[in-house]
Amino acid sequence: MKRALTPAQSRVLAIVLLLAVVALAALAVYVPWQRLHQHYDTAIEDQLDRTARYLRIAAQQKSVEANIAAIKKLKSERYYLTASAPALAAAEVQQMALAIVEANQVKVESTQIAPHKDEGTHRRVAVNFRLRAPLPAIQKSLYELEAVAPYLYIDNLVALSSVARVFRPTPGVEPDVQVQFDLYGFARIPTPGMKKP
Repeated sequence: MKRALTPAQSRVLAIVLLLAVVALAALAVYVPWQRLHQHYDTAIEDQLDRTARYLRIAAQQKSVEANIAAIKKLKSERYYLTASAPALAAAEVQQMALAIVEANQVKVESTQIAPHKDEGTHRRVAVNFRLRAPLPAIQKSLYELEAVAPYLYIDNLVALSSVARVFRPTPGVEPDVQVQFDLYGFARIPTPGMKKP
């Protein structure tokens, strides 16, 4: 049997229901608003961080321009191979390397020109070398190859000993070491308006 509510209980129930509806409506408005607000806070924070980075970069403008001017005065052309055609540039690398290794009494077993790679405005020209000589002569040659101008770079170096496990060294005689490596340099790819060295 159902009991009827008293007028006081009806008023309290109505007030509770009204408060529940108001709370649900407030939540329905507040939660999306809060998420939207959080999205904008993140976007503002990201923009402030980006602006601060740009200002730091802009503050370095004068020193960067001074460094660029100093680099231009160094005449960077001397660090590049003079020929831009792949075959001529490879011949230039080969000629420079042969002059160095022969001066150090290193035997050249083989050379092979590798395919060139164009990287933007620069052309990477490589020659594969296989050399044989005592270790001190090899070390000196490798050092001189990387210290010469135009700059040359050694890559994929493999060194193999030419002695057996039961080798008994002779005093004062260095055994030969065989090395194989790629030697490469960079040439500029001619572009319209480029000054010739």
